[in-house]
Amino acid sequence: MTFWADEEASLLAPDRDHVIRDSKTPSGTVPISGLRGPIITDALYRTFKRRGLRIRYVFTIDDYDPMDSASMKLVAGMAEHMGKPLCSIPSPDLAYSDFARYNADRYLATFEALGIRPGEIHWLRELYRSGALDRQIDLVLRNAGTIRRIYAEVANVQKDDRWLPIAVICESCGRIGTTSAYDYDGTTVAYDCMKDYVTWAEGCGRSGRISPFKGNAKLYWNLQWCAMWDHFAVTYEEGGKDLLTEGGSRDRANEIYREVWKTDPPLGLMHEFLNVGGRKMSTSRPEEWAKLGASAHELVGTYPPEMVRFLMLRTDPKRHIDFDPTGMSLPRLLDEYDRCADQYALDPESDLGRIWALSQVDDDPAPPAYRVRFSIVADWLQIPSVDPMRKASERKGAALTDPEAADLRRRMELARIWLERWAPEEAKFRVQDELPDAARTLSPGQRRFLERAAGVVTDRMDPDALQQQLYGIAREVGLVEGEKVSKRAFEAIYLAFLGRSMGPKAAWLLATLPADFVRRRLREASAAVAPA
Repeated sequence: MTFWADEEASLLAPDRDHVIRDSKTPSGTVPISGLRGPIITDALYRTFKRRGLRIRYVFTIDDYDPMDSASMKLVAGMAEHMGKPLCSIPSPDLAYSDFARYNADRYLATFEALGIRPGEIHWLRELYRSGALDRQIDLVLRNAGTIRRIYAEVANVQKDDRWLPIAVICESCGRIGTTSAYDYDGTTVAYDCMKDYVTWAEGCGRSGRISPFKGNAKLYWNLQWCAMWDHFAVTYEEGGKDLLTEGGSRDRANEIYREVWKTDPPLGLMHEFLNVGGRKMSTSRPEEWAKLGASAHELVGTYPPEMVRFLMLRTDPKRHIDFDPTGMSLPRLLDEYDRCADQYALDPESDLGRIWALSQVDDDPAPPAYRVRFSIVADWLQIPSVDPMRKASERKGAALTDPEAADLRRRMELARIWLERWAPEEAKFRVQDELPDAARTLSPGQRRFLERAAGVVTDRMDPDALQQQLYGIAREVGLVEGEKVSKRAFEAIYLAFLGRSMGPKAAWLLATLPADFVRRRLREASAAVAPA
């Protein structure tokens, strides 16, 4: 079966120039789900280039859209700006010129960290105000009747006979979301700025005529999409499920492009949603995910960039992603990442190898030869006697290379944050200085197990070998349930060292501690009994 990105590349003609495009509306802080599209697009762009296609990567910022977010209306001082172009609203941070720049610049800053490097970034305010889109605006207005028919046939959206698919900026109040345009005479349009045109903003009531060119108006979303395809000669544009469902925005745009522009629309796959904690994320409900640290810029500031890319690429774009920063999701994600890295070392052209390679910031990646499992790093950080760098070198049997040391440092940094913010209680522990009282309630079988275990503890313990020895001792002392070793055996170790019935893998815990301390604690626990 062909890797999904290669399959898309095979759809593009090899003997012509191509343009791949992506875009973002900077209406608020972007959740992590807002990174899936750009990362998929970047992966496709890299694949297209790798396949020898002549390709440009264009990214547009839709900052001429109106502010229509219901949650933003509740923000202090924002109500008066509802319905205005995003680029005309003051920034909440004086370091930025306006609201759109505030959101877009923070979003775009994640691109460099993630290795997403569009060849061109265009702002819609500049395209509209420069007149670069005037030809497309005129074409749309002259074909308004055709567009109204397509809306009705494709999406069952009915518009009256005078409706024009364009939003005028009101000369009085500066709003773009509250105006209804009609009567295009080839030079100007009539418009009404209506108080009740939309539910999220109130117009001022002005009526007048104005030229729709040079930034006085913008095309509605479906038509703006077509205008971008035409202006940049786009041949490929993927998109999210919310836009590409049957009868939705993309279907309308495709049909309009065929009938009005008289050419085929760009190709492009549809990617599914990324759900956080089982729920679809939205820029309009930041209060639901802010506490998870689930904004795009915070995720990129916390996770290594290759992990953010891997989160978005490990799952086929046509399947949804379920991710929750809390719990054990992050350790499992790192384990999958390491599995793909191992596969890349064996076969770079395998699907798992390709996923790993496309997850890297650089185009010429090489996985560190030795890596420490993330869950083990998290365990090491909770044991004061352990120096992770030295421990890793001991386990490897040689000094870490520079890439291996850098990889371990990144994992240590991420593990500290995970333990502080997202790790479940069962993943957290502290080795007790004194024998915990809970260890005085062990059964005779558990005490025999600990006594025998003390005898196999050596100064240089291999965790895998020790784990097998512990299994054997448990069977010898009768701590079995059917054919399996009883969990009561390892529970005895956790109670003796942690004072709780759960913990990290037992042999790994013991192997990280000084051997003298381990032997002493095991024997102390094996001899301890509860007070009468």
